[in-house]
Amino acid sequence: MQRRSLLKGAAAGLAAQWLGVPKLAWAEDDTPHLYELTSRPLNYESMRATFTTRITPLDRFYLRNHFDVPVGDPATWASTWKLELTGSLAKPRTLTLADLQKMKQVTVEAVLQCAGNGRGLFTPHVAGVQWRWGAMGNAEWEGVRLADVLAAAGVAKDAKHLALQGMEKPTLDKTPPFVRGIPIEKAMHPDTIIALKMNGQPISPLHGFPARVIVPGWVGDDWIKWITRIEARPDEPKGFWYETGYRFPITPGKPGEAIPPDQMRPMSKLNVKSLIGSISPGDTLPAGPHELVGVAFSGEAQIKKVDVTLDGGTTWQPATLDAHDSKYGFRMFRFAWKATPGAFRIGSRATDSAGAVQPVDPVWNPSGYLYNAIDLADVKVTA
Repeated sequence: MQRRSLLKGAAAGLAAQWLGVPKLAWAEDDTPHLYELTSRPLNYESMRATFTTRITPLDRFYLRNHFDVPVGDPATWASTWKLELTGSLAKPRTLTLADLQKMKQVTVEAVLQCAGNGRGLFTPHVAGVQWRWGAMGNAEWEGVRLADVLAAAGVAKDAKHLALQGMEKPTLDKTPPFVRGIPIEKAMHPDTIIALKMNGQPISPLHGFPARVIVPGWVGDDWIKWITRIEARPDEPKGFWYETGYRFPITPGKPGEAIPPDQMRPMSKLNVKSLIGSISPGDTLPAGPHELVGVAFSGEAQIKKVDVTLDGGTTWQPATLDAHDSKYGFRMFRFAWKATPGAFRIGSRATDSAGAVQPVDPVWNPSGYLYNAIDLADVKVTA
């Protein structure tokens, strides 16, 4: 797979101007922080070594886009941006950024993961952006409860769903706008918010400034960036990106097997997953003590156990979980390894509070969504 630095071409200018990080993609030792998968639209995944901290730094946080980022000067958006509330509401209204800033602010720590994270690891091959491990990150999101915004507008009794749309627009007129939807129950949950800040700072333009929807525990396609329109509806949203795109089989078939459209449903919760970030496939390590460090998470459940294998899954040993245990965020785990010379196949397996266990094999599906198989990395230890 051909990969390039984020700091090339138009993406370099956007990164430097919007994020204010001149060396966004590179560490001081010239190690890349983000890998380019597509330059238009901007799709960059985090490198594996990112996943050794609970909170993902902004300069290492992946970027996912369906279309070009919104045009215009982000410096003016704070004063010109508006959020339209419409549909099955007693008092439809339009809010400004200043209106949201005056409301009660709350903070939710949650993992944002693209539904297609891991698509490039499926067998047989699945078309689409070939994410491997890096289309995920964990952040502290600060903003207003979506329930508070909706309550002020007076949600009608017949409102069962929300349709969500942001500022991004298709390049071609015939391409449908990106509209997603969530049920009203999830919208009214106290942890679902409209975020104005990410890791204590205003959200960057590349991550959704001035506001994005945070749907903790659910797939990232529902976390609409640059949110500008929320429609309360008695029925589910219409359009390609909801009625056709981002759907998962009700009953998965055999790998490579087509699934009839009427057997597909919208995705919601993330599934249990873990990844060791302190090593990568093909690494060569010196003999001696090493600490294997990684992250685990599981949608709306909490991580209760992570086990580590050094022999490809024949035997497993318990890892130590960090004390911090947020409801929707990364749970850090560590494993002390006294490495001896030889070849090792190292991986982790997470178990959540609902009893779900990370599987050996992913559930193959035509769009390559929700990959969560146990990740195994082959490494060598030298004397």
